[in-house]
Amino acid sequence: MQRLGYLGIFCLMATFQTHALSLSPLFSDHMVLQRDKPVRVWGEGPENHSITVTLLNQSYATQTDENGHWQVMLPAHAKAGPFSLTISANKIITINDVYYGEVWIAGGQSNMEWKLKGDVIGNEQAIASAQQPLIRFFDVPDTLSPVLQSQLPASKWQVATPNTVGRFSAVAWFFALQLQKTEDVAVGIIESNWGGTPAEAWTDIDIVAATPGYEKEAAEVKAKTDWPELLAANKKQQELKWQRINSPHKTMISHAAAVNYDDEHWQDIDLPNTGPLHHFVWLRKTFTLESVPPASITINLGTIRHNALIFINGHLIAKTYNDNAAPSTDSIYKIATQLLKAGKNVIAIRAANGTSNQVFIGEKQQMWVDIGGHKQPIEENWRFSNSVEMPMPKVVNYSYTPSFLYNAMIYPLLPYTAQGVVWYQGESNINKHAYYHTLFANLISNWRARAESPNMPFLFVQLAAYLPHKPLQPESKWAYLRDAQRQTLALPNTGMAVAIDVGDAEDLHPKNKRDVGERLWRIAANKIYGIPTVPTGPDFTHFEIKQSEIKIYFDNAEGLKTNGNQAVEGFIIAGQDKVFRVAQAFIHGQTVVVSHPDISEPLAVRYAWADNPLANVINNVRLPAMPFRTDAWSASEVRKK
Repeated sequence: MQRLGYLGIFCLMATFQTHALSLSPLFSDHMVLQRDKPVRVWGEGPENHSITVTLLNQSYATQTDENGHWQVMLPAHAKAGPFSLTISANKIITINDVYYGEVWIAGGQSNMEWKLKGDVIGNEQAIASAQQPLIRFFDVPDTLSPVLQSQLPASKWQVATPNTVGRFSAVAWFFALQLQKTEDVAVGIIESNWGGTPAEAWTDIDIVAATPGYEKEAAEVKAKTDWPELLAANKKQQELKWQRINSPHKTMISHAAAVNYDDEHWQDIDLPNTGPLHHFVWLRKTFTLESVPPASITINLGTIRHNALIFINGHLIAKTYNDNAAPSTDSIYKIATQLLKAGKNVIAIRAANGTSNQVFIGEKQQMWVDIGGHKQPIEENWRFSNSVEMPMPKVVNYSYTPSFLYNAMIYPLLPYTAQGVVWYQGESNINKHAYYHTLFANLISNWRARAESPNMPFLFVQLAAYLPHKPLQPESKWAYLRDAQRQTLALPNTGMAVAIDVGDAEDLHPKNKRDVGERLWRIAANKIYGIPTVPTGPDFTHFEIKQSEIKIYFDNAEGLKTNGNQAVEGFIIAGQDKVFRVAQAFIHGQTVVVSHPDISEPLAVRYAWADNPLANVINNVRLPAMPFRTDAWSASEVRKK
């Protein structure tokens, strides 16, 4: 996906002098200020000049320093609005439609970034009913920097309407909707998220350097002094890449879409492809018509990730663009009869993936040609080449670089007073799961320190199920990452929404965002707003070994049962040999008793421990039990049988 990712490249000074009054873009029309907490207002102006901030008939004075910086700390105020906020110096700035209410930061990677207008269950109704003037979103544009920035890139607050809400984070929207309805208050969500990004990119470089497992990466970042040159050169490569991806005229020069193009030297391939294809991928498929049909025909090419030009007999019929924030669906096209002919016809696809250079095309049983109501499958016998064009220009994804997103999207944001953070991230740290707990805990502490709020609530989503179901997978990287997230609950004022039951074996981005957002809200309601509600599903507390059985105890276990009242699934058990087996388990009151006939002296139990586990324990409000383990064995120590 082409990003607005280099806005901060040449603004490499953390401070700068200014001669005109200016503010962070956060201070703009429709903003929400955090109620019941002191609120910081800051900006730049003439050096050593008086600044006056006025709101609700009260004025607060300060003076800029020798660099032109100033800030005012407004006293705590109950919910209020709408009103105007005025800042006066050598000019006057007036901000309208301001409220005191609840402010939350929505951070993370693509599952938090995922827009409501994307492939989200129930989004049409949600968008149509989104006339919510007291809910406002501020989206921090994707940007990065090798050094700390003092200013966010330009953006503005958006009031929730059916015309705007589709561009909001779906998870954050469902969270905000419950918050506004329950607390009857204005809600401001500040989105600062970026798909595919790891936690270390959102953490200060000195903190990353002190985190086990990341010392080398941080040292490499610190050692480079030519970042402006590197980023500028990379930007040129990125522009060239997208120019080539989006230019159908140049690809037509190859004539690879023409009916009589010689593809004998190409490879045979069936679709959908099981492994990724790379660079500029060309595919051709021949189908035969006895005669030109009297009406148009329809073709379905399934999911294409992500960018494609689609041709019929050399004619460009479609240009698709799909990215992580707006997933592709079936590529269904009607083909006019004038583009067809009796005999040989050729479908040609030119595809590329500007995000990861990994191209996937098609879905099983979703690739066909429909002629007069008769569907013919077209999954087999395609021809493939990725040497028709020069390879994809090499571009470094610096959004993965330690501290680069913290510098540009968090450091200049966190002076803004917020109630807390909702966070959905971790997929990009799967391969370093052993280090994630410390890294994530350090990120939370880092953000709290920058916000000067040591107990700022930080609520996060545990990773959803993904990849094929496996009943026995004690070495699962996904399970270890989820456990690292669970360990982070040891930090005060944290909470974890479980999403293990809303995952998708074939999609990293589950479509059920409502349950995720509303589960985050349940935790906030209980922990922050003092509302008596069950915050989570059953949460493992301790266990007892009684002869050949292990009894598991939980919090939030009232009405403990299984989904659909089926037999208990999801528990595995091991003895001293650390060999796990699928366990027998039954519910006894608010506990679960676990055993296996071949293990006479059990030592450890794990629950929902797989990439995509079969697990079904819930409580009386139908919230899923948290995945857990009773042992501390590493992935390299355990085996299965």
